[in-house]
Amino acid sequence: MAEAPKFEDGLADLEKLVAELEGGELGLDEALQRFEKGVKLAAKLQQGLEESQRKVEQLAAGKLAPFDEEAAEAPSPAKKPARKGKGEDPSLF
Repeated sequence: MAEAPKFEDGLADLEKLVAELEGGELGLDEALQRFEKGVKLAAKLQQGLEESQRKVEQLAAGKLAPFDEEAAEAPSPAKKPARKGKGEDPSLF
């Protein structure tokens, strides 16, 4: 299964498109294609930011528990009994 592109990668792609457009060396057709690609990419990045903002707001409000996919898939390890050594507080181990 392919991993979704990261926000930072999309932002770097958008910055590259902007630099190409600002360079002024593209023909009209190429510039329009790059502009269209940039507009679509910017919209996708904006959507990702909005989703992240909603998640942060829900986490901050306590409405959504943090979710760790690896922890959810792996069985929880058995709890180890506390070691009781001479002069040791068993709650520390």
